[in-house]
Amino acid sequence: MTPYELLDLAQSAFSNATANYAVFLSVVTGYLITAYLIGAELTQAQVRLLTALFLVVAVILIWSMSAYVFWGERYSTLARPDGVQKSLMAPQPWMPVVLALVNILTVTACLFFMWNVRYRKRGGTS
Repeated sequence: MTPYELLDLAQSAFSNATANYAVFLSVVTGYLITAYLIGAELTQAQVRLLTALFLVVAVILIWSMSAYVFWGERYSTLARPDGVQKSLMAPQPWMPVVLALVNILTVTACLFFMWNVRYRKRGGTS
């Protein structure tokens, strides 16, 4: 493949990662709004179902975002004649790992928020 084709593949992979991140933020926002508005009134079964669906979708999105960033980084590295990163602005090999860790931390914070809404003390200050 020519460097142009490899860079086009890299751009497509990074664009897909960005689109997945937008979907991830929408899913996180929906879960947080649901937790805030009706989390305390949901039954145990409803919370388990909602949380299970949230976790399945979040894991799929985190995995696919990391994969897209990984392949985007690989394609952009292959497009260089010497195959070496020459700029700090170039994608780095650690980016997919950092992206996954930040998103896992986000999901953990969402689960903690739901737990906090459901089990905060009633009648006192929260």
